[in-house]
Amino acid sequence: MGAEFEKVEHQNVAVLKVSGNLDTSTCKHLKRALVTLIKEEHYNIVVDMRKVAQINYTGVGTLLERLRQVRKLSGDLKLSGLNNITRKALSMVGASKVFETYENEDAAIASFAAKEETNAVGVQ
Repeated sequence: MGAEFEKVEHQNVAVLKVSGNLDTSTCKHLKRALVTLIKEEHYNIVVDMRKVAQINYTGVGTLLERLRQVRKLSGDLKLSGLNNITRKALSMVGASKVFETYENEDAAIASFAAKEETNAVGVQ
């Protein structure tokens, strides 16, 4: 089973909806999709994994690489819709301590707005 990617924009947040498996054979497509978002200057990204059946270490590594990249650009990459299998895979490699995860896409998007409000209050 391959993977499919769909980009959806919500104000200042780009959502990458992923379906299928994130493994060695599909991670180059994940990387390409995320790099494209970053080149388009989308630095606040939610990866919606609601339809991801499984993820292996290559998939986790790809997500971590892009997380580091967007954080250097003052952005963030957050995950939503993890199932038990994907949550366990992230936990096994310690990535669950690095990523902010949310039950659904809306909560992940809202977290960016909350962060902006906090930053704006801190600047005043």
